[in-house]
Formats: sequence, structure tokens, C-alpha cells
Amino acid sequence: MKMRIIDSYRWRVDIIEPFSKEFGISEEDFKEMLIKRLDMASLEALHARYESSQHYCIKEKVHADLKLCWLSDVMNILTNEQTEKIKNKLAYEILTQGKSYEEAIEDGRKDLLEYLMR
Repeated sequence: MKMRIIDSYRWRVDIIEPFSKEFGISEEDFKEMLIKRLDMASLEALHARYESSQHYCIKEKVHADLKLCWLSDVMNILTNEQTEKIKNKLAYEILTQGKSYEEAIEDGRKDLLEYLMR
């Protein structure tokens, strides 16, 4: 039953392929690890948690890639509200408008520089 869940198309595309590639292991080894470590209820709920966490994870990556921690937390050039607005805008563009992460970061960097130069 666990294998039926793990072998579904969405699981393979969203979880199995990227994580096995990230860890440098085969897809089969990653599946075995999931089966060993997760019970049935956890497996059934994991994909929904994965989808809901994408927005948060993208925002955290944007925060690091645009050096927003320095601009807001260290230099106090941006407020927390401004950094959240930037992160939410870029995450929205990536997740709902299909913009690539690289393109969104480049556009975000340009917008950020334009804002800071005012």
C-alpha cells in the first residue's frame, strides 16, 4: 500500500526525483528510506505538506539570495514588512505565474536596487 502512494506520478515528480537527486542516491534507495521511516498516515499527508511548504521554502531562498537579511536585519534599510512584500511577490510569480526562479530573482534584484536608489 505504501508503494502505491510513493509510486504515484505526483510523488515521483515532486518528491522522489528531486530529493534522490539532491542526496545523490537512486530513486529506489530514497523510496526504501521513506517506507522505512514513515508510517501510512505520514505518507498520505506528506504530499499535501510538501505543496503547502513550497511557498515558505521559496520565500526563505529569496531571503537568502537577495541578501534581505543584511538589508533588513543588519543594516535596517528595509523593514520586515517590506522584505515580506518582496518575498511574497516573487514566490507568487514563481508558483502561480510559472516564472522561473532565476528570472524572478533577477527581476527582484532589479526592483530592489531601483527601490534602494530612490
